[in-house]
Amino acid sequence: MAKQNVPMDEASQVGERLTGRGADLWQVSGHVERPAKKIPVIFDVDVVVAGGGITGIIAALAAGRYGAKTLVVEPFNSLGGNMGPGMFAGGSLHLALGHPEAFPNGLGGIPEEYNQRVVDYEDRLVGSDYFRDSRSASYVALKMMAETGVEVLLSTMVVDVLKEGNKVRGVFVENKSGTAAIRSKVVIDCTGTADVADRSGAAVIEQPQNPSMGQFFAVAGCSSDRCTQAFEAKSELSEDDQAWLDLHAPDARIFMPGARKAWESEEFKIVQQVKNFATLEVSPKPPKDGIMPCRTRVNGRYHPGDGLALSTIQQQMEVFIYEFVTFLNRHVPGFEDAYLFVVSPYFQARGGKSIDSLYVISLEDVRRGARWDDLIYTYYDGGHPVEGGCDIPYRMLVPKRIDGLLAAGRSAIRRGPQLRQRYSVQLMGEAAGIAAAIAVKSGVEPRDVDVKQVQEAMLNLGADIAPPNRLKELGLN
Repeated sequence: MAKQNVPMDEASQVGERLTGRGADLWQVSGHVERPAKKIPVIFDVDVVVAGGGITGIIAALAAGRYGAKTLVVEPFNSLGGNMGPGMFAGGSLHLALGHPEAFPNGLGGIPEEYNQRVVDYEDRLVGSDYFRDSRSASYVALKMMAETGVEVLLSTMVVDVLKEGNKVRGVFVENKSGTAAIRSKVVIDCTGTADVADRSGAAVIEQPQNPSMGQFFAVAGCSSDRCTQAFEAKSELSEDDQAWLDLHAPDARIFMPGARKAWESEEFKIVQQVKNFATLEVSPKPPKDGIMPCRTRVNGRYHPGDGLALSTIQQQMEVFIYEFVTFLNRHVPGFEDAYLFVVSPYFQARGGKSIDSLYVISLEDVRRGARWDDLIYTYYDGGHPVEGGCDIPYRMLVPKRIDGLLAAGRSAIRRGPQLRQRYSVQLMGEAAGIAAAIAVKSGVEPRDVDVKQVQEAMLNLGADIAPPNRLKELGLN
């Protein structure tokens, strides 16, 4: 991403940061000084939301409904993130449902309204139909933005921040029209990797360089009965085939013996190495109506913020997906007439940067069911249920050192606690949007917002932020 008028010493720091990531693909050979120029201001708003994924959608709607003049900036040509163009690859909206106390009446508030509209009020979970719901997720987001009066800027990247001292007062963006500036009183970083916070000078936490990434695609033209049989087959492999599978491709059992035959003839390898820093494979689901949903998986040692590493992965992935279907045609019964149906443009990622917030929630906090007065919602860990869940504090959204900025979603989440679950980031987005609007109305910085006002606003919107006994303890019942 470009920097605006970067001094040489700061440029050196940027270069060092980039070369220290991932597979060291970013080879910096000196620096140049970018000429200064006047940048046109195209919007002057109260709140800018950087990123129109799941978190950003809810944050923008919450800020807009609370009276703030709001703009959301999204690099893709549609809203929704991994619920929209990402086509719901992996995960579920309600992973917390394994917890006996989790949202008996739904999430409530704006998230509940949005999710219900995505499924057109049908009695089913959002994402239970990848194709229908992904398009609905984008459509409903745009409709709700228009109804709320939130401005949307698609196909546009946030490339830097506009600052006054240590206060963020807007962003620089780039699209086909060139570089432009957007003034604001508060910016909410919903980029997923704390890109805005990082560029603002806020402290960020670099996650371990072992992220999991992938891309959704679907194969059509499958012979449903025969393909389903392949997924359900319980036949034993020969001892030799099993040893080969364990060594090369443990998850490729349903494609045996074709996977081994194609591999040994060097026609196609169902698990591939991406240079020297990652592996690439495929995770399919049983076909339905002749269509098999699939997701690539990329694991290794690289950084989700390394642009050249991602470019390298995506190039190989494009070839891998196409050749995977050709492999199916030639070597797997039931897929003789299969063809590549759709490939998501959205590259899913876990890991990357997050803000070093006023309080960084830990796995230990979740497991002990931590309690804080500045609760904004309750996190329920379905895998390790704790009575009453765990309070998520407002301080988690506030970065150190920098004012005028909040972060929500993965930009505010360190890996460890599974707070990236979709229900969690939606509630987090609602809290961030309301807090930003309150900061603007009150004329204070986000760190100085009266959290009681945020809590009451979320409850007035119908959000389920905590069990009744916890609300009573906080004087919110």
